[in-house]
Amino acid sequence: MDRNLSRLTWLLAPTAGIAYIALWWVGEAGRLGNAPLGPFVAVVPFIAFGLAIGISRRWPAVALGLMGAVLVMQLIVESTRFGDTSWLAYLPLLYAVFNVSAFGSPLVHRLALPAAVIYAVTVALLLTLPAFGREGWPVFYSVEHGPSLRAPEDIDTGSTLLAACVIAVGLAVGAWCAGLAMRAVRRAHEARLRAQGLERELTAAEEELVALSERDRLAQDVHDVMAHSLAVIAAQADGIRMTGQGLAPTTRDGLTTMAETARDGLKELRQLLDAAPDDQSDEATDLPALFERVRAAGHECELVVFGDAKPLAPTQQLGVYRIIQEALTNALRHSGGLGTTRATLDWRGPGLAILIATAPAAAEATLPGRGIRGMQERARLAGGWLTASADEGAFIVNAFIPADEAGADEAAA
Repeated sequence: MDRNLSRLTWLLAPTAGIAYIALWWVGEAGRLGNAPLGPFVAVVPFIAFGLAIGISRRWPAVALGLMGAVLVMQLIVESTRFGDTSWLAYLPLLYAVFNVSAFGSPLVHRLALPAAVIYAVTVALLLTLPAFGREGWPVFYSVEHGPSLRAPEDIDTGSTLLAACVIAVGLAVGAWCAGLAMRAVRRAHEARLRAQGLERELTAAEEELVALSERDRLAQDVHDVMAHSLAVIAAQADGIRMTGQGLAPTTRDGLTTMAETARDGLKELRQLLDAAPDDQSDEATDLPALFERVRAAGHECELVVFGDAKPLAPTQQLGVYRIIQEALTNALRHSGGLGTTRATLDWRGPGLAILIATAPAAAEATLPGRGIRGMQERARLAGGWLTASADEGAFIVNAFIPADEAGADEAAA
């Protein structure tokens, strides 16, 4: 439904432009043929203004320039000026000004206000000064009253021009302000959508943390049972082999093989239980994109990196990403949009040192909730550690992840 509504709003401006051209062409058809340079020249302003209205949302800058060009043409060419029956054709241009202000780029949006004021004053001049009126009279005076005005001095041009300027400028500024309000509504809606996206990511991360916690609990149970059994087997085999004096060589070799097999099995069991599922290593770990999403949601954050990156295992990379993601999400959730976050990644030591500071700190963020426990668990699974606490008005997350020595050796080879 939202997609269909968006399509309808995009069609509104072209439809308004086409309707503008058709209605004014039909309405002025009987008068266009009397133009000094022919009906084609007289209809050009209607076509150009209708085109400006039609493209005002898709190409705001072009629409703004086109309106200005037509007004300049009307100042120069008398046949293109509107008469006492067609001057209302200027009013639909307020819709074009609204679209330019609402949907233009920041630069076009800012330029639209002074441009709209200049255009409004130009329209007031065209509708007020005798020099710009048909047959030497301003269009604000009807044809019937025109002959009774013997000279331009009989017209209170100053007060009429001032009133026209005030009305025209007021309407133009009002249309621009309406566009500004629409722009603010659109930004708030987009920020809300981005915040909802971050909330969904946090929910997915929390669900993943629950799964990891359950897996870690099962792994601990398996480790306690199997590791104890294998360690006992290895110790018993080594003890018999060392204390037995009259053992046959084949028996001694068998006990040695048994002890080595138990120790190898214990080592492989630990590696298997400490490793994260393989499918998690393929997840995105784009930190700049993460910071950009948080900034787009309205929270100021900065990423600073010192030193050259060292190899990390896929599970460690994912752990670092999730730790920073959780810290930024907590900062966004608890700071209320008032704080700033600075994340520092320091590779100059034997691994990766992480320091994430958010100021001002929120009191509820200092409680040891699921998020902090989740970050500590991820750091532990990555072979490091993590602390989180409030310190002098800021909430500090400090962590260390050791470099993957096996990966470094393979890179060097």
